[in-house]
Amino acid sequence: MVPRSEFTKKCLVEALLKMIRRGKTFEEISIQEIVDEAGFSRMAYYRNFKEKAEILRYYFDLITNQFNKATNTNFYVMSFEQYLVSVFTHLFNHRELSLILLKTKMFDYVREQLDLKLIKTPETPEQKQHFIFFAGGVFNMYKYWLETDGKETPEEMAHIVANYIPRP
Repeated sequence: MVPRSEFTKKCLVEALLKMIRRGKTFEEISIQEIVDEAGFSRMAYYRNFKEKAEILRYYFDLITNQFNKATNTNFYVMSFEQYLVSVFTHLFNHRELSLILLKTKMFDYVREQLDLKLIKTPETPEQKQHFIFFAGGVFNMYKYWLETDGKETPEEMAHIVANYIPRP
């Protein structure tokens, strides 16, 4: 059974995304419109979020955690290209959210998540620099892929990145 607060958060996410899909910009959407669309009170909103941006962050965290649980994606076990295919497939499957984050000037949150997920505990300063370089490269390639309408498949993107960025 899903806890009530998780259910409320998911409904608020869906309400916000529904309005954005209808053509409203993130800035135009009020908290009152979100709660009306979701069927909750403003109090329910404020029990779960402090600002609208937290709704998108919550949703991105949710799908990232679901990806980690649902897949066997493991940087240290998989081949480098298999790992990248898995990551780019996940990103491709959620490009709608990424495009929303781009439009709302919140795309750096994707970079933060890549840093958290890709920069492992380094043993040396040199290793940390390598992980930072790798995560930044993946982030920038993903952003470029989105901005150019992503004609490449996730497999093609993984191959491109594997050829440009050395495995940390």
